[in-house]
Amino acid sequence: MKIRLLFKIIILIALFCFSNSYAFDMDQENIKIGIILDVSSFTTGSSKYFFVSDSSNKKFKITRGTINIACSKKGIRIGKYDLSLPVKIKPSNGAIFANSKPYRGYILLIKSGKKINVINVLNIEDYVKGVLPKEVNSGWPKEALKVQAVISRTYAIANLNSHSTQGFDLCSMTHCQVYGGLGVETESSNQAVLETKWEILTFEGRPAQTVFHATCAGHTEDPKYIWGWEETPPYLKGVKCPYCSNSPYARWEESLDEKGIRANLNLKDINIGKIKKINIKRKTPSGAAKEVEIIHSNGKCVLNAYKFRLTIDAWKIKSHFFDYIKVKDNKIFFKGKGWGHKAGLCQYGAKGMAEKRKHYTKILRHFYPGTKIETVNFK
Repeated sequence: MKIRLLFKIIILIALFCFSNSYAFDMDQENIKIGIILDVSSFTTGSSKYFFVSDSSNKKFKITRGTINIACSKKGIRIGKYDLSLPVKIKPSNGAIFANSKPYRGYILLIKSGKKINVINVLNIEDYVKGVLPKEVNSGWPKEALKVQAVISRTYAIANLNSHSTQGFDLCSMTHCQVYGGLGVETESSNQAVLETKWEILTFEGRPAQTVFHATCAGHTEDPKYIWGWEETPPYLKGVKCPYCSNSPYARWEESLDEKGIRANLNLKDINIGKIKKINIKRKTPSGAAKEVEIIHSNGKCVLNAYKFRLTIDAWKIKSHFFDYIKVKDNKIFFKGKGWGHKAGLCQYGAKGMAEKRKHYTKILRHFYPGTKIETVNFK
């Protein structure tokens, strides 16, 4: 009994050290998220009064309600006011609305050619609150939600300025992380953010690239087979994952029209004739397809399997982990495993580990071996 108690104490100390003994310094506490892009008009408002100011120092207060904002020759027009971009719209208290959706922080309008980009500026912690329910099920175990909070926060910090040419840090779509604002927040996901406040994953003193996907189907993937990275960080090499077998996406089947697949491929200037056969040419160490060979009426070609999947339909063809691809008449039949690119964290794997009562730090160590949890400090 004494030995067992001592062992538990050692484990608790190790978890505490893993989670709290490091600090990462950074300058900014806020993040800019592009939420509505390249538009001529949109609506904004608040349940209370809000303030509007522009680059020429015009300032005024608008009573609660909704107003329309439209592009004008001078910048934008709000009612009888012409304003010069950039324009800030800040609530007196509570949420600010953009096209009927509530957001924390404030709205910034900037020029985008002859149109405008609508940007939500807010604290990074509040941003993560608007990400979690869009990227993971809020009903999942707390430890799985805490894992997602850490990696979503890390991803945001590691990829600040990804859209700098458009005037913001990250977009709100799958290209970055799906962000839904205040309206999607839940009590359980917000609690996970609070319990991991300012924690991120780092490797050699820098934020890790915490890419993630839904279901790996047994083994995560090395990014070099997906995105062609010349060098893969050690923590993303790919690991076994026996925890996602209960995912609804562990196995899938789909059929698509040959004509539609051919049309999508030819949009990439590949010049494919009628498809006769598709062979899985090579496989990655995880067992997924590395390349596919398309035999068609104009000849044959070999494509990266992941890019092939994205080109034809990434929602229906859920992964590049194919059991088979068969061509019959005017249909192409696919059978495969998993959902997503397979690199980094497997979300259903994290759920499976959490259901086995694994601590969120242990789950992070499994999928990103060699990384550390650090707490962000602001200079």
